[in-house]
Amino acid sequence: MTQEYEGIIFDMDGVLVDSEGFYYQRRKAFLKEYDLSIEQIPIPSFIGADMRSLWETIFEVNDTIYDEAFLSEKYHQYKKEHPIDYANLIDPDAKRVLQFFKRKGYKIGLASSSTLEVIQEVLKVGQLTSYFDVVVSGTKFEKSKPNPEIYKYTAQEMGIEPHNCLAIEDSEKGIRAAHDAGTVVWALKDTRFGMDQQLADLQLDTLSDMCKKLQNIEQVG
Repeated sequence: MTQEYEGIIFDMDGVLVDSEGFYYQRRKAFLKEYDLSIEQIPIPSFIGADMRSLWETIFEVNDTIYDEAFLSEKYHQYKKEHPIDYANLIDPDAKRVLQFFKRKGYKIGLASSSTLEVIQEVLKVGQLTSYFDVVVSGTKFEKSKPNPEIYKYTAQEMGIEPHNCLAIEDSEKGIRAAHDAGTVVWALKDTRFGMDQQLADLQLDTLSDMCKKLQNIEQVG
């Protein structure tokens, strides 16, 4: 593995901020209020996904009088009433890792399925905004992850070919999206949700591990 990269594209939820567990429980609690169950749906289906891509699956396993537009609006309100404390969930190594790669001269992008509003909130709370050259929300596209378009677009906005980009992911959907876009994919090891990360080119125990691994690649190259 001697490839040198020009840019690094980070996923956000599950990589920079440990938010996936909270999202899953919040969605589960909301749906329960409308007698909708997600017990039959594998948890990895929810990780790295926005609600747009989940309604069809939810309706497939539930009989309900409610439609997507109604539930989407209610869930939007529910999220406001049940906010997440991002400050306590941001990876403690996130800023140091971003500083390291910024000093190294890498272009840094963010490709997240979250809304731009949520992305901006996380980056502001974590004081991470200034480290990113490009920030992209999956809501910009008709289909977000596992569709590879978000990664192709982010690489294009960074002015780099996808094969010269390294993507840092965690979810099955995100790994698939980055892989199909043509990037090299490193995955933070999943120990909670049972996700299949086989498509990743390499696994990381922690976010900070990538600093040492990239330094080794530079030395070999």
